[in-house]
Amino acid sequence: MEPLAAIVAALRPRAASAKIISGAGKWGARYSQVDNAGFGLVLSGECWLRVEPVRLAEGDFVLMPPNPGFSIYSDAEAELVHLEPAATAGLTELHHGERYCVEDFKLLGGYFCFEPANATLLARLLPALVHIRRSDSAAKRLTSAIDLITDEALGQRPGRDFVVERLIEVMLVEALRFRPDEVKALARPGLLSGLADPNLAKALRSIHADVARHWTVAELSREAGLSRSTFSDRFTHRIGLAPMEYVIQWRMALAKTLLLYECPPLEQVAAAIGYESASAFSTAFRKQVGQSPSHFARASAKRDTLVQ
Repeated sequence: MEPLAAIVAALRPRAASAKIISGAGKWGARYSQVDNAGFGLVLSGECWLRVEPVRLAEGDFVLMPPNPGFSIYSDAEAELVHLEPAATAGLTELHHGERYCVEDFKLLGGYFCFEPANATLLARLLPALVHIRRSDSAAKRLTSAIDLITDEALGQRPGRDFVVERLIEVMLVEALRFRPDEVKALARPGLLSGLADPNLAKALRSIHADVARHWTVAELSREAGLSRSTFSDRFTHRIGLAPMEYVIQWRMALAKTLLLYECPPLEQVAAAIGYESASAFSTAFRKQVGQSPSHFARASAKRDTLVQ
């Protein structure tokens, strides 16, 4: 599996909510930080989005994988109304500005959840903001994906939840698989930056193709076609993690997924991700996660029971 698709699959995205956000006249709103990722598609009009100041126009798509909280407004001088996610939960439409004026802005906005166990992986590897303009070739594909998600989410057809989850995965990959300079992703280290480098992309694909292999920096640098020092420096600068730290983080992400959803014996988990024994895997897992694999699985199962 390609690195980006593998990361998205490990995050197990699922729909949380979606609503229409509209505005008229001079308006502004400040949305608090939430654990869920956010997306928006401008249906009509224009507004400003402030994570970093970005002007959004009709047909533009934005994605905030780690949602840091943001502001949207029609005018920089508009007073911002502070909104908490709980206050708007359950609403299908939210209006800002003049209540009795014809709306001049409309956006389909929504949230989707990721597997909490791998939330730190998300924050480290994905950009804070992706902005795809209407003129970009990706915009039409994303609009089609969101239309399908909305249609499925509002319908009562058999298999709805399964279809929605798969469509959200498609939407995420569509939004993220373009290089940062093409999608106007905020410049910061991460997986997109690494995949945009042809040499590093070779090493990343090799890691994800055979995570159980006994990788070393020397072997990965040969995969990339670079000297060891050049590879290590470039990988760390581009991705934000040293090469072997990336390998370990990805192994732990896979281990968490196996423990949460498949519950195989620890020996099988260890072999699947490149550890020679269950004890070696348990030691590495405890060092990275802060608890033993069995305790992690029990605690996560208890959390899921309480959520239900």
